[in-house]
Amino acid sequence: MIPQHLHPVVLNNIAVQNLEQGNTEFACKIFASAVKLILSAPMDFSSTEQMFSKSAHFSWSNVVYDNIKTRRNETSDRTFMFSRAICIENYSPTADLTQLSNDMKAGIIYNTGLAFHLIAMENNDSNFLSKARDTYSLSQTILREASMNGIISKLCFDYNFHVILLNNLGQISYELVDYDASSYFFYQLSVNLNHIASQPKNEINFENCDMNGMKSNVIVELPNAAPCA
Repeated sequence: MIPQHLHPVVLNNIAVQNLEQGNTEFACKIFASAVKLILSAPMDFSSTEQMFSKSAHFSWSNVVYDNIKTRRNETSDRTFMFSRAICIENYSPTADLTQLSNDMKAGIIYNTGLAFHLIAMENNDSNFLSKARDTYSLSQTILREASMNGIISKLCFDYNFHVILLNNLGQISYELVDYDASSYFFYQLSVNLNHIASQPKNEINFENCDMNGMKSNVIVELPNAAPCA
């Protein structure tokens, strides 16, 4: 049973725990409940929202999808999927929806996309791939609109969250045989990874396995083919 009355941040963290335990479909339902609450609240680009954004703390979950095992068990090569969810820390569960920063919204929506993505990869389901792509894109849109309104994203600047979205959107596009889109996302990913690689090692927020996986995506040879009609 999904506890509908809880705050989106609490629902998010419960769902992340379920993802780590392998309860992907149940986690997906919990994330969806959190997103429904998020979308019911108006967007806020005020100075108050900026304050909530600065005070938020995030952490990455454990890896919840074994890319190496999948490649070993399949005849076709698959691109790397970033499969860590976002936990939201140091946040009061009694706060109302108007105190939910755009970073928090984008993170919870990303997690929902990740759950769709996991279900799609585990079941070779293109419908869930499309759902994941659209959900990741919504997360991107929230951060883009916040940036256009002067809101500095802690997720992007401190956690390189935008890089994760580029990687997974590129991976989904590859799976959907949309090689033009995959080429675009992986090119943007390459630019960002080069920037990250130029930083001191203690400022890089990704584990080596995740960095190496994303690097492998930018050297994938994409077929020169359009998606099927």
